[in-house]
Amino acid sequence: MNNPHAAGIIKQSLFSGILLIIFGMAISCKSVPVQVCPANPHYFMYKGHPIILITSDHHYGAVIDQDFDFVKYLKFLADNGMNLTRIYPGGMFEPTDKYLKGNPLGPLPGRQLLPWARSEKEGANPLLAEQGQPAFKYDLDNWNPEYFQRLKAFVDLARKHNIIVEIAFFNGMYADCWPLMAMYHGNNIQNVGRYESDDCGLFTTMDIRNMEVVKYQAAYIQKIANELNACDNIIYDICDEPSLQGLTDGNIIVNPDSIIIPWIQTMKQAFLEAEELLPKKHILGQTVQNLSPDFSNETWCNWLPAEYVKPAEKALKLNYYTNKPIVNVESNYFGSSLTKNDYTVEAVRIEGWWFMLGGGAGSINLNGEYYRGNETGSLNTRRQIAPQKKILKEFMDRFDLSGLLRFPKISGIPEGAICNALAENGKQYALYLFHGSHDDTWGANFVPKPGRFSDTLTLHDVPAGVYSVQWINPVSGAIINSEKQPCKGGKLTLVTPFYSLDIALMINILR
Repeated sequence: MNNPHAAGIIKQSLFSGILLIIFGMAISCKSVPVQVCPANPHYFMYKGHPIILITSDHHYGAVIDQDFDFVKYLKFLADNGMNLTRIYPGGMFEPTDKYLKGNPLGPLPGRQLLPWARSEKEGANPLLAEQGQPAFKYDLDNWNPEYFQRLKAFVDLARKHNIIVEIAFFNGMYADCWPLMAMYHGNNIQNVGRYESDDCGLFTTMDIRNMEVVKYQAAYIQKIANELNACDNIIYDICDEPSLQGLTDGNIIVNPDSIIIPWIQTMKQAFLEAEELLPKKHILGQTVQNLSPDFSNETWCNWLPAEYVKPAEKALKLNYYTNKPIVNVESNYFGSSLTKNDYTVEAVRIEGWWFMLGGGAGSINLNGEYYRGNETGSLNTRRQIAPQKKILKEFMDRFDLSGLLRFPKISGIPEGAICNALAENGKQYALYLFHGSHDDTWGANFVPKPGRFSDTLTLHDVPAGVYSVQWINPVSGAIINSEKQPCKGGKLTLVTPFYSLDIALMINILR
């Protein structure tokens, strides 16, 4: 171009356009997504304040099950003081009514709403179509606008209720789920995913047999990251239990980490590359201590999902030093126990209190009483589980989270009891004590052992001062006993009031 005046106009227009883009990005970035709390990285920060995340949750299918009324569900959570929910956004779902009738992660045939568009080619699994209708295959190169409309509506409504949405892109594949997946070769026109149920563990690997699928898995992550970038109330999780299925090469057992680690790294990179070009940056996590390699020391792994009681206990012991929020994202399934022991209302309560007072940043009780048509739970949930979750959250909200750390300096814990505590030493203390044991199978939950108890506990290395001591009933939230107690420095000995199963303690410095 030889016209300097025209060139100047074009440059000015480009400059003005860039300014408008920057100005627009500045406006869109005005609010900040959930982050790790700078003052105390064991917790999250949202809207400028450290927060803990507490919920009793559905089985992760609120978006993909078109028949699940998430409007009722989210309102119920908010009305009961809960602020967290978890979804699987389509990378894995279950057969209809698996575990429990109405399970939202197992939608009715043809009612699965997935990110990918349907093609006009028939021949997919009949369970992907409503009765009497053809089963059209998915087109993995094209997206389903109806799905993303529902996904955004769910996240936005959660935001209005101050609920954080954890999005777990994948789960280790199950043999009964694989033939239903969009990436299974019989269900897509691209004919990728050419392996059968016996090899379903390949889904979360970089094995050569899964490489065609990997391309679409990465695209799925990037599409969701793009679609939800404007949302502040989300945290991401790459894959729940990627090592779920054992892998063999003929009769030789293969070390899954050698092909699972690079797969997780590939999925992580897909997410980071997507957000690199976007205004907002969200935090990403990966499971620790349960059927997953441990990435807790890597900088990209911002928070740590844990599961069940024994693995979560390992996470608190082994991963707390990494100074990242740890969330117990999955419990035993209330209403359909995964072990020989019942998963009772009492077990739900003590698990939540134990984990949060052990240094956890959040806790999810997986609850089978939420299902399509029953989105506000059944009597156990409405009368006990949800109100008790609210009591736990209100208890934790009474503390300044910016100073709380695990506090192990306690003696006198009686045999058959378990005690966890947090403290900002010399200022505030939170303690929880219960009588029970680990489930004697694989540690999915605790087994409560009620009785009549009064115990003497000693806190060590406590600075001198006068402290306010309140003993609290975790069932009702009522203060059982309140007193002022002086400490000369060193030991602070406390005697609990009588209690039947569990008791909580709050201590604050007075002077």
